[in-house]
Amino acid sequence: EGITDFDVASLDEIKLIGGLFEKSAGQFFNNPAKTRPAIRVGSEEHGIRFYTADCTEEVEKILDEACLDDDLIVAVRLATAAKDARYTLTTKFGAPPDEAVRIVQMIKARGIKAGVSFHVGSQCLNPKSFSTAISLSGKVMRKAGVPISVLNVGGGFPAPYPGDRLPDISAYFANVMQGRRDIDLPPSCMLLCEPGRSLVATAGRVIVQVVVRRDRAIFLNDGVFGTLQELVSPLERRPVRVIRPSGPVSDRLMEFKIFGPTCDSNDVLGAPFLLPADTREGDWIEVDMMGAYSLSMRTRFNGFHTDRIVAVAS
Repeated sequence: EGITDFDVASLDEIKLIGGLFEKSAGQFFNNPAKTRPAIRVGSEEHGIRFYTADCTEEVEKILDEACLDDDLIVAVRLATAAKDARYTLTTKFGAPPDEAVRIVQMIKARGIKAGVSFHVGSQCLNPKSFSTAISLSGKVMRKAGVPISVLNVGGGFPAPYPGDRLPDISAYFANVMQGRRDIDLPPSCMLLCEPGRSLVATAGRVIVQVVVRRDRAIFLNDGVFGTLQELVSPLERRPVRVIRPSGPVSDRLMEFKIFGPTCDSNDVLGAPFLLPADTREGDWIEVDMMGAYSLSMRTRFNGFHTDRIVAVAS
């Protein structure tokens, strides 16, 4: 029951999942740029049989280091348009369609099961991006002319952050299924997706404290080198509220520029917080919808580190 398969990007993540679930969890090594030791250890010690690549060099590396058996699958990461996503990933990863065709054919020629994958971009605002990318994947499959064992539609499933006008999440999965029908994906082809952000964004809140208020600037005890890293973008907004255990706060609201605690002047959030006008030193601020890309992004820069995690049943 529950989540039993995980997308992993590094040997540390492989070991983490292995320690939690032993070999009962499926691990999909979808980082298109992997080290040889990570491939080898992942294959030999953790039983990983699914890998992703976006160039022939990475495929050769996988075939050199992984256990070559009938279960091995190598998926080609396809570059797709990401115009409707908050963050595009195709500037770093993804093969153009014609190159993807050649890589798929190369994998199959080496006697390995081949797949196709893509990522429409993080926080995708348009469900049709998925059916469009699936259509492109179908063209690659047909042109390659070889059986495809898996289609991974990646992530990008969004969270309902303030200011984002989103259809219901069901519209995204409906577009995935429509895309699957449109390209006549055979039942034997496994369909994967990675709905990370949409699953966990609403499951976490960050509680920070006001260290200094300087006019309309507020310095917190956490910032972009900690759990608030994603809020460096001016497009990223989260629900916030002030918690003052000693009494009520003002009903009048003001925008405040928010700084983190480090000595780096880049430690500043991209968008202001709308807070009570009397917000002061010692107040606590709850930043909601921080379940994704918060704890996983924190550092220990300047000695500041978020280290208290509380589970709340609600």
